[in-house]
Amino acid sequence: MKIGVTDSGIGGLNVLSTLIKERCGDSYIYLADGKNLPYGDKNGEELRQIALENARQLADRGANAIVFGCNTLSVSALDYVRKRVVPPVFGLMPRPDLLGKKSLLLVTPTTALYLPKIEKDVSLLTPKELASLIDGEYPETRRTDAYLSPLLLPYADVETVYLGCSHYLFAKDSVRRILPRAKILDGAAHLAGLIKAVLPETGCKNPSLEFVFTGKDQTERYLGILASLLR
Repeated sequence: MKIGVTDSGIGGLNVLSTLIKERCGDSYIYLADGKNLPYGDKNGEELRQIALENARQLADRGANAIVFGCNTLSVSALDYVRKRVVPPVFGLMPRPDLLGKKSLLLVTPTTALYLPKIEKDVSLLTPKELASLIDGEYPETRRTDAYLSPLLLPYADVETVYLGCSHYLFAKDSVRRILPRAKILDGAAHLAGLIKAVLPETGCKNPSLEFVFTGKDQTERYLGILASLLR
């Protein structure tokens, strides 16, 4: 079983690492679509075409299943792509249903357009520059911290923060420092569990991995980040 994962940059590595830990596949292809980074400020038509192009490229490279490791791509294009490619396609969908009172949902501006009605006790924050900041500096966090602090401090009393962008998972420590009392949630584990339940079981303990970049080749950096996530 070969699984293809795509995202605009490093965010989807959070999904890829979770899939590897769950042994959802025998081998993996990761398509980092740097030429289109970020996805979060693009319109639906642009995203549907990007998603379809990426899915077809992964299918052409032998992927038996395709995973959008990006909330924005998933909410805007998942159904569209499923009707146009042969391999099954899975997406990282935001889960506002997990949020109770005094919660904060962080998503990209485009993801916010596709969300169902948000309950009045759930605050919505759409930090436009965050994904690009994280992608550009991680594992450094200085600029990310400086950007997030004034945005999050007004929500000091929230009990739960949901990170609705795979890039934002790299800002967990920053969020914890700013909102130390809040529980932090994301959808990566839920997605991996769904894929594992749907796809045939595999017994491979040493999965192979291939990186594909539409922009600058960053294989060494991506391998380093992935290794840290798998520890």
